[in-house]
Order: sequence, then structure tokens, then C-alpha cells
Amino acid sequence: MKIRHFIITSFIFLLCASFVNAEEAVWNDTFDYGDGRDIAVDLDGNSYVTGGKYDIVTIKYAPNGTRLWNSTLDFGATSEVGYSIALDNGGNAYVTGRGNDNFVTIKYAPNGTILWNTSLHMGHDEYPESIAVDLDGNSYVTGCMTNDTTNDRNLVIVKYAPNGTILWNSAFSYNSNTCEGMVIALDDGGNAYVTGNAYISFGRSTMLTTKYAPNGTMEWYKLFDGGSSLGCGYGLALDDGGNAYVTGFRTGTDYDMVTAKYAPNGTLLWSSTLNQLGNDIGYGLALDDGGNAYVTGYVTNGTENMITLKYAPNGTILWNNTIDYGSGRDYGFDVVLDNGGNAYFTGYVTDSSGQQVFVIKYAPNGTNLWNSTYCPGINSWGNAIEVDNGGNAYVTGSMSGYAIVTVKFGIPVDENAPEVTINTLEKSYNTTSIVINVTATDLNLDSVIAEINGIENITLENISGNFVNSTYGFSEGLNTLKIYANDTSGNVNSSENISFIVDVTNPELRIETSNVSNTSELTINVTATDSIELNYTNFSIVDNFGNLVNSTVNETNGSYQITLSVPADGIYNVTATAFDMVGNTNTTEAINVTVDENAPLVTINTLEKSYNTTSIVINVTATDLNLDSVIAEINGTKTITLENISGNFINSTYEFSEGLNTVKIYANDSFGHMNSSENITFRIDLNLPVISVNTVEGGYFNNGSNVLNFTVDEEYIDSVTAFNGSTEILLNNSTGNYLNSVALNDGVYNVTIRINDTAGNKVNKTVSFTVDTTAPVLTLNNPVNGTTFTSSSISLNVTANDSLSNVSSVIAQIGSIRNVTLSFDGNYYTGNTGTLSNGNYEIRIIVTDLAGNVNSNETVNITVAVPSSSSRSSGNHYSSDLSEGITSSVIKNTVSNSNIVYGSEIDGEYAGELKENLYNSEDYEISGDTIIVGGPKYNVLANKYDSKFGISISNDNPGENKGIIQVLKVQDNTGSIIQSYTVIYIAGSDRLGTQAALEYFKTLDELPEGPIMVEWTANGPVLA
Repeated sequence: MKIRHFIITSFIFLLCASFVNAEEAVWNDTFDYGDGRDIAVDLDGNSYVTGGKYDIVTIKYAPNGTRLWNSTLDFGATSEVGYSIALDNGGNAYVTGRGNDNFVTIKYAPNGTILWNTSLHMGHDEYPESIAVDLDGNSYVTGCMTNDTTNDRNLVIVKYAPNGTILWNSAFSYNSNTCEGMVIALDDGGNAYVTGNAYISFGRSTMLTTKYAPNGTMEWYKLFDGGSSLGCGYGLALDDGGNAYVTGFRTGTDYDMVTAKYAPNGTLLWSSTLNQLGNDIGYGLALDDGGNAYVTGYVTNGTENMITLKYAPNGTILWNNTIDYGSGRDYGFDVVLDNGGNAYFTGYVTDSSGQQVFVIKYAPNGTNLWNSTYCPGINSWGNAIEVDNGGNAYVTGSMSGYAIVTVKFGIPVDENAPEVTINTLEKSYNTTSIVINVTATDLNLDSVIAEINGIENITLENISGNFVNSTYGFSEGLNTLKIYANDTSGNVNSSENISFIVDVTNPELRIETSNVSNTSELTINVTATDSIELNYTNFSIVDNFGNLVNSTVNETNGSYQITLSVPADGIYNVTATAFDMVGNTNTTEAINVTVDENAPLVTINTLEKSYNTTSIVINVTATDLNLDSVIAEINGTKTITLENISGNFINSTYEFSEGLNTVKIYANDSFGHMNSSENITFRIDLNLPVISVNTVEGGYFNNGSNVLNFTVDEEYIDSVTAFNGSTEILLNNSTGNYLNSVALNDGVYNVTIRINDTAGNKVNKTVSFTVDTTAPVLTLNNPVNGTTFTSSSISLNVTANDSLSNVSSVIAQIGSIRNVTLSFDGNYYTGNTGTLSNGNYEIRIIVTDLAGNVNSNETVNITVAVPSSSSRSSGNHYSSDLSEGITSSVIKNTVSNSNIVYGSEIDGEYAGELKENLYNSEDYEISGDTIIVGGPKYNVLANKYDSKFGISISNDNPGENKGIIQVLKVQDNTGSIIQSYTVIYIAGSDRLGTQAALEYFKTLDELPEGPIMVEWTANGPVLA
């Protein structure tokens, strides 16, 4: 089971190539081809790089990036590379690499001369990886070679004397399996420590650490663990006590980063395993003076991210930063410390453009001081890093494997003097408190100094990026200024010597002119002077409303005279302002001048052509700057002086005479100017117009033309109008009378006639009338067209109405026999035809309204057929359609002389048992004796008269299978003779009830005096 180590991790997300602080790429160089594998820096800041691809390449750079020398060595193979470089105290460079499959070690003098080089062949396929130099100049190289006998790789360590002599070499194989040395380090005693890997068995390796004595004896070796798959050490460093710190990886479920500390005797003091979500490997390791270890490599958290860690001497993780630059791989390969304990890491980060060289600097507490990327081309990386005593970082690596890239990061050397710009200085000033505004730009600006008049220096203050003086007071007169800017590197730059004038004294100015003028040309006397130099004097004239009406500028220094004009009479203010060359001003007090060269203006405001009063107010406006009087001349004979009231001149008491009058106005000012109005004529009329209305009050008219008719007696008419409410009636008086010019619509009119004369006399008169051009509406309710009557007198019933003028008369024209005037009972117009002989008749109804409109369009045709009968003494004669089954002569006679009225078809069948000739209730109106068969639900006549009988018939009353026989006397008052009819009501709650009542009625001897209730049973009708 894998054990996970959870630690507090800080993630730094870097999304662009930017600096935290001011560090930047001071210089960079791209050389030839291949890969920069290692870098070293001497005490003078010179940097040495080794690498290559096809040859071993070594380059030396000056601190400013100048390439001092470079060396390319070809040992006859196609793949030759310098892997590691180290310096001795004399500035000699030692390089180890692979040449023609051999260990190659080269020593260069400081000037690039090869002092010696040696190739070591111990088997085949030798791979040197790391070199170190002791205090005596001995060099140690480690790597691996392939054993000719076993064909396994052996860890190799070689020690060279300062002159290149091989002092000893040693090969190590763990149990005859492959071992490889990856990095070597030396302690002060000359002991050599190597870390790399050892294969325990086929396919299983682990991190290997070994210690060799100065004579080459292996004192101990340590395998980190058995390993389930692979493991290797890539980073190694020693503290002052000889403790060895290594970093690399081991295999659990995947690769886990391992950091371990061994005592000088090989005892494992502590180890730390970092296991994230995927492969995690440590590549670089460095120690500070306190024994704290700094490690870099990468961890996998979804993507592969660069990691930087700091371990305390006891193995505690002090801080841990993971760098996720984007969505690609981010690796850390090397770490180095400066004298202050700051840690510098390099490797590469990946963004959308590819891999980039990456450098980051941390303070001892893990604070990110700055970081930077360098992008010479796509897929670039940093392999090794060193720092000089000034804290500048040197990185070497590769650009896509095709060129060696070397970059120096730090603060550039400042060789340029500051740039100086005086921003705001003018040629002259009107104040001694002049603000000098200077811009000085430099990377390391120290101070900005102003030299004043060649004798006094002041230091300018930096306020918001500009350098200014805040308190210095300059002397009046000519001044000089020169600016000096200094940076911290000792560079100095200065501005030109600039001269300017300080003038704080205002000009002297005086003007004189008259306060009153009868001309628009104003003469002004001027005296204007300045102690240094006058610029100009500005003269202005403004009117009484503050509007500028004239101005001029004069540059004369001394006394002179000018003339300015004004546009019109008025009150004006004259002022002058003098300006010297630096902006000092002096303004005079305003001189008030009244200009009047015109006669007054006269306007009569309110005089009309006629008036209806003698107390006329004359309202006059007279304008003049010096108005004296306003006089009204009346009818050419009398003058009155008008009073000034609120700016208008009026008369308050004068009474004019009736008839024509004339007025003329005279206005005078105090300068003797006079102006007058035209002679104005007006009339005074005190009489009211007279209106005579010819339209009949309350009249009705069946034609809308010429309804409104009136005359007006007035000589001076102004307007004649007529309004019905708010609607005007247009008039025409071409005949001498005023008539409505457009036919009036139907309606009720309340007309107001208004007359105004020119003097303002007004008269109103009203008249009301109705215009109705529509005939009345009529409905002949009875008799019904086509009805045959068995009585000689028929009642008449008419509905007639008129919406506007009401009905005047309703006449029934009975053929050519007679005309009957119908009377109104509150709802209907009713009457009687009078006695008619048997025969056919046309009845025409004629309706007339109050406006004379007539409607005679309603006619009906009826038949009178009164049956003949004999007296009771000579025997009874019954109608021929009488049904059988009636035994009583009284009932037979009643049925014979009555009209039988039914509602539904069933009721009609029952009614047919009484008499053959029947009447439908829809078209029937009582005009004689009547027998109603059936209840009010289907019988219209029963519904009309049901409430008049003693018992009302319904579905519930008198009840199931029950009927009632009732008799009612009805009086007819419509004719000139009052008649009485007998109405018999035979009905039940259902059809059996109606049948029971009808059958029982046929058995009666006499008409009942009160209601009879009958019930239908299985044996026929019985009393209920």
C-alpha cells in the first residue's frame, strides 16, 4: 500500500513573462548548435559554459556578455558533448565530456588556452556526467562506462592531478549489475561523494550514494531502498560537517521525489518522499551555510509542474512552492544560492508558444522576489544556473536543441546620464514664487538641482514624477536658471542656461471722459505706463444691461486720446485695463456716460376705433433718456398732460363727448427734442344694438332651412353670432334678415343670439325651437290583418311615438265609412270602429306629430261576420260548427256565441270538442265572449288574463290531473258604447287536468258562479 505524504504547498501561477521586481535579462547569447549543459562563474563575474552536440563546446563571457573566447573540440565522433565544468582558485576551467565514446577532461587557462586534455578509455561507451575541483587543483570526474566483460555499466570515478595526470580511477558495480554516477561533490578533506543509481536486479534500480577517500578507497556506499522498479539520484551537496544531501526519485505506484541526508559515515539521518498524483522527480539541490537544503524538480498534479522546496537540517519542509505556468509541462533542473541565502532556480515553463527558459528567485523565507522567462525560440530551457557576488544570475540551456543559450539576469550597468527637460519655464512672470517643473529620467536617478543666477543651488522635490521647487522666491528683474540631474552611478546632465524676467508691479492707468454726451462719438483721455514694459491697454464700453457695445486695444505707452462710438442713445460704462508683458494688470473704475441725441419715441398702446364710454383711458409709451413731458391734444382744441404711472403715460379724469373724437400725442425731452404721434380718430357710441327675433318661441319645424330668423338694428355692427349651446350656427343676412345659412339637423334648439358693435356694446337674446323632419313611428296592435270578427264592433289599439316633437294625433280611417280619432291611455292609442255591417274593411292609421310630419303607412284588412240568431221564445239556433255531446242549452248557447281560443296543439284538440272553428291565441284579442282552453304556459291569451281570475294556473296548481273552470266578466271601454264580455277559463296543471275540466264543463246546466275544480280519474272527471 502506497503511503501518501501530505504537505502544505504554495502554488505560483505565472501567466506571462513578467518580473516581480526590477531584475531583467541584462544580456543573452546564442551560440552555434547543441545544448548548454553546465555553467560556472568566477570571482570577477566572468561566466563559463560548456555543452555542445557534435563537438565539445566551451565559452567564456565577460560580465557584460562579451564573448571572451570559445573552444570547440572534435574527437572524431558525431555525438560529442561537454557535460560539466568547474573552476579552480586561479580561474582555470575544467571541463569533462564525451569524445569519441571516451571520458574527455580538458583544462583551460583563464585566456582560453588548453593547458591539457586527456581521454580515458576503460571499456566502451563511456559517459562522464560531473566534475569537481579541490582546493589543490585536483579534479574529480564521475560517470559510467560499459564493462567489456559483463556488458553492464559501472560507476566510474577518476582523479586528475593539476597537470592532468590520472592519480587514480575506480569502477563500481553492485552485484555485477549496472551502476551510474550522475553528480560528484568534494568535502574540505578531499573526500569525494557520488550519487547516481544502482541496479539491484534486472529492471530494478535504486538511488546510490558513495564516498571515496582522497586515495580512491571507497569508504561506503548506500542504496536508498530495494525499489519496485526504478530509482536514481540527480542532485548532491555537502555541508561543512561532511553530511551529504541527495535528491532524485524512487518508484512506488509511480515515481516519487526523494531527498535524503547521510552522515559522514554513511548513516541515513533522514529522508523525505514527496508523492503527488503522478511522477515526481528531484533534479537539483543546493545548501546554504546553515545546512538548509533547497531542491527543485517537478511534480504531477494533473499537469507536470515545477517544484521548489526548502528543508531544514532535520528534514522538516520549511516551504514548498509549485509553479504552474499554464497547461503544459513546467520543470526545475538546477538551483544555486547567493551570499544572502537567496535561492535561484532554473528550468523551463510551457505556454501556448512553447517551452521558455525560466528563472525564479526566492528570499530565504520563500517569498518570490522576482521571476522571468527568456524566449529566444520555441522549446527553450535552462539546464544550469550560477550567481556572482552581485546577485546576478547566469543560466545556460538550449533553444530547441539546436543552439546553446546563455542569459544573465540582473540590474543593467548604468552608463547613461539622466535626461533633463524643463517643462514650464516662461520668458517672464508676475510673481516671485515661480514653480520650476522639471522632468528627469534615469534608471537610478539621485538628485535634481536648480542653479539660480549662477550663485545659488536648490534641490528640487520629486512630486508625482516631476521635480519642482515649492518655497524659493525669485528676485524682481532678470533671472537665470540651469538644471543639473545626477544618478547614483555618478552620471550628470544639465540643461541650457535659461533667462526669464520677474515683474510683480502693476501698470499705471488713468482715463477721463464727460458723463453726458449729445453725440454717439465719445472722446477718452488716457495715461498708461509700466515700470518695465507695457504690453497693451484694452478699452471697453458696455450698455446698461452689461452687453459689450464697443472695444479697442492700444499699445501706446504714455498719454494719448481715443474716440469710441456707441450704437444708440443710452447709459454706458467706460472702463480700461492695462496689461504689462508678464500679465500684471490695472483696471480703472467705470465712468458712467449718458448719450442722448434723438427725440423721444412715442407709441399709443390702447386707443381703439370706437368706445361705449366717455371715460377713455389713453395709454402711451414714451421712451427717452431725459424725457420731460407727454401731452395729449384732443379734437385739435384742448391739451392735457398725461401722468406717468408705472412707466406708461395715461389720462385719469378727462371725459370725451359722444361721437367722433381725435387725439394726437406730443413727447418732449430735457434737451428740447420733440416727437409726436399721428392724429388718431375714434368714435364714442353709448347705444345698445336691438335684436328682433322672428322665429316662433317653442315652435316645431319639419324643415331645417330658414328656421332661425331675426333682424338687428345697429349702425356699427362688429359681430353677429348664434350658438346652440357651444355649437355655432352659421348665418346669412343677404335678404336683410339673419337666417341660418345651412339647414339645421333634427333636434331641440336653445339658441343664443349675440350682437357686438364696434364700441363694445353687447346684446344677447335666446329662442328655443325644435326641428323634426322625421315622421312618427306607429304599430297597429289590433285588429290583426286578415282576422274575421263575429261581432260588429272591433276595438282598435295602436302604438305611436315621435322622438322629438311628440305625437299630435292618431286617426283610424275605417274604409270610406268614418274616421275615428284614437285617445292615449298612457301607453297606447285606443278606440273602436263603431258598429260595422258584415263585410270586408280596410283600416288605415294616420299619425301626425307636432311638426306636421305624417305616417300613414300602416293598414290592415278585416272581415265582419256576425252570425244570425233567434230569440229564446222562438227556439234556440246554434252555430253550425258546434260539437256534439253538450246537453245543456245554456252551455250550447254559450259555446255557440263564444270564440274558442287555444294555445298548444293538444289544447286545440280538446277545444275542438266544443266547436269546430277555433282561434289561435297568438293572433287573438278579446272583442266578444271568449272561452280560453289551456293554461298560461302555451296560451298567450291565458298568460295575459291568468292573474285576473280567482285561481292562477301553473304546473303545481291546482295539481296533478286537476283542472279548474272559471268565469270572468270583462268590460270594454274603447268605443262610444261600453260593452261587457264573458270570458270562460278552462285549464289544468297538465293535459289530463285540462281534459277533466273541459269534459266536466260540457255536462254543466248553467255557467258556474265560482271556480269549479275537477280531477281526472279512471271513471272520468269528478269534482275534486
